[in-house]
Amino acid sequence: MDEVSSLTVRLLGGSPARHGEGEIALGPAQRQAVFATLALRAGQFVSRKEIIDAVWGERPPDSATGIVYTYVSALRRALEPAGEPLVASRAGYSLDLPKQQVDVHVFEAELERARAHRLAGSHERELESLRSALGQWRGSALDGIPGPFAETQRARLNELRMSALERQAEVALRLGGYRELVGELAVLVERHPLREGLHRMLITALFRSGRQAEALAAFDRARETIIEQSGLEPGPELLALRQRVLDDDPALHQQDRPARHRQAHAVPERPSTFVGREFELRRVRRHLAALLDEGRGGTIWLDGEAGGGKSAFLAEALADARSRTRWVEADELTGAVPLSLIADSLGGEALEDLGKTVTELCEDGPWVLVFEDLHWADEESLLAWQRLHRFTAHLPLLLIGSARPLPRLRTLEVLRSRLDGDVISLPPFDGPAVAALAEETLARDPGEDFLGFAAGYSAGNVGYLCELFAEFADGREPDVTPHSRLAAVVEDHLAALSLLCKRTLNSAALLGSSFTVADLTGVTGRELRALIGAVEEALAARVLETEGERLRFRVPLVREVFAANTPPAIRAVLHQEIAATMAGSGAPADRVAEQLLQVGDELTARWIPQWLLDNVRALPTGPAAELLHLLSHQRNLTEDQHRSLAGELAALLLPETGATPSWSAQPWCAPLHTLARVRNRTVPRTS
Repeated sequence: MDEVSSLTVRLLGGSPARHGEGEIALGPAQRQAVFATLALRAGQFVSRKEIIDAVWGERPPDSATGIVYTYVSALRRALEPAGEPLVASRAGYSLDLPKQQVDVHVFEAELERARAHRLAGSHERELESLRSALGQWRGSALDGIPGPFAETQRARLNELRMSALERQAEVALRLGGYRELVGELAVLVERHPLREGLHRMLITALFRSGRQAEALAAFDRARETIIEQSGLEPGPELLALRQRVLDDDPALHQQDRPARHRQAHAVPERPSTFVGREFELRRVRRHLAALLDEGRGGTIWLDGEAGGGKSAFLAEALADARSRTRWVEADELTGAVPLSLIADSLGGEALEDLGKTVTELCEDGPWVLVFEDLHWADEESLLAWQRLHRFTAHLPLLLIGSARPLPRLRTLEVLRSRLDGDVISLPPFDGPAVAALAEETLARDPGEDFLGFAAGYSAGNVGYLCELFAEFADGREPDVTPHSRLAAVVEDHLAALSLLCKRTLNSAALLGSSFTVADLTGVTGRELRALIGAVEEALAARVLETEGERLRFRVPLVREVFAANTPPAIRAVLHQEIAATMAGSGAPADRVAEQLLQVGDELTARWIPQWLLDNVRALPTGPAAELLHLLSHQRNLTEDQHRSLAGELAALLLPETGATPSWSAQPWCAPLHTLARVRNRTVPRTS
């Protein structure tokens, strides 16, 4: 191991492996993918199957096991100058290397130290750790390394890096380093123009440096860029900051002086607009009255989908107790540090003696502790939350937790199922609630058609409704194609889904209004057993729902967002392939037609004209006419096909019986009349 100590691994830019001052050539990209998989789990054995999944995903070559063996042998030879770090056993392979010699592990360890310093209130040390973490980056994460595992890790590491950059700037700004920070922030906003937090910090840094005019110019550039790239105005926080700069707000001059512990987030203000939820509000307020009037504690568990309005609901319900409320919110990063949520809510001393800390807190009077988005929480925080629940039996403490319907940690599932508190679910908005929300938020009557579209398209999701209403207020007509900002909201809500689940949903979105698991196996090319986990995850997250033996997207908007992730040209090809698979398996003609109609003018597959001629009388009139019209304009038809398709279209548009359109008397309709008489001698169609 002495020689191995000189081996360093760089997955955050630079050559992946180095021995002393020299680079180690690891060979082709897939061989590097094997090395990266082992390096990201340094010191652990990784099975051959895990390596195959990491490099090739669900469609490995038949010889994948042999290829892995060959790659590992080649890696061993390449790493010989650094000793024998690559170890094989019956369990698989391991890169026997201390984690401090792998830059990814150093990066993550420094982020954990930074968070620990933040919880302890030591922001100078937090800044040092953040700078040390970011110093590990020399380029792009896992640059040029292929495979689904590398793709997932690349996205995760890039997001961690951006979060660390933003936090580093935020801490430096709080500590007074605004003058030195201006240049760094200017570079960051140029590279990441849609991250409004960076724009806000740049404007604040310029303002505190005495450069008010430049701060306003920075806002103008930010607004122009955001509108140009997203088509939408900046968020309310950035707009409010401009006004504060214009007003020369004295509070904006003041440096943030963090307390020893970060404590809870500021309790959200009461919503300016709030409709519905009367029954659920009464339930929470009964608990609140019992706490404030009688000193009786309790526990509330709030269920609701992403965008369902949980935060606004709690802010409304607890408006009269803001001064006695502590509010924390879990996110993807908080789960990396054990007990971080508890420390955020009650201070670092709670980590030493939770019972003593909460008892001393309640000696001062009744308190409400709110923990949002517990689906992100680490297991230690969840176990401590369960202990807090027990304290509510004898302390004036109202404990509130909320979570989305996602595949959760087993600890969270057990906690939720055994909870003897009050479980409150926030259902989607119904028609009257949608109308009430529109009345409160829109300056003009949107009309019944728009309200019906919005309610159905969003499935009553409050967050999506608010975005749709904002688009309507900006003069945009309702459209099933989601605007970029609305799509971004949906994608943010679904961020917790696994990559495999998202890919499965991308395929499912092309299958029409409903589909079977068999349809899904056909379009994805994956076996049933490989799809079960992804489908179960989507069902648990309430993205999909069952409809008899079929599946469908619960929210039409979500389906459109997933469908839009496939480029139009590829989407046209896939729809035709799906239709061919359905037709070959004997699926009903209307379901095949549903796929073909989504292709539009790109119906180029040679089998389609004959299939349509064979099945036109089994289709409803509307889809049949539309498909005939689309196909009759294709250039790759034979003369017989063109004549047959035109004849079928004429028979639909100019029937011999029933009302005849007034325009049918025009001379240019004569050929259609002739074709119609020929076609109508065949078996009459029914629809």
